[in-house]
Amino acid sequence: MSPTGTVPEFITTFLRAKCPDVDSVGVDEDLVDSGVLNSMHFVELLYLIEAELGTEISLDEVTTDDFRTISRITQRFFAPGQHGSGGTA
Repeated sequence: MSPTGTVPEFITTFLRAKCPDVDSVGVDEDLVDSGVLNSMHFVELLYLIEAELGTEISLDEVTTDDFRTISRITQRFFAPGQHGSGGTA
């Protein structure tokens, strides 16, 4: 479990669908270094997060580090007080 609370299920569902050969992805596993999240998956995941939050996320507002781990994604976008945290978590 991430330190910020429950990981939004759509994130793990998305990652499992994109990388079916990967058994599991830990919340603190580096998604970029492990190859789970490539540039095409990044764009798709960004769109999914925007849809979940109901708001557009400017690429000027994010960095690669915001998407390094499931824990970081959850903290950055779904923790109370974060950009667009009004979405369901």
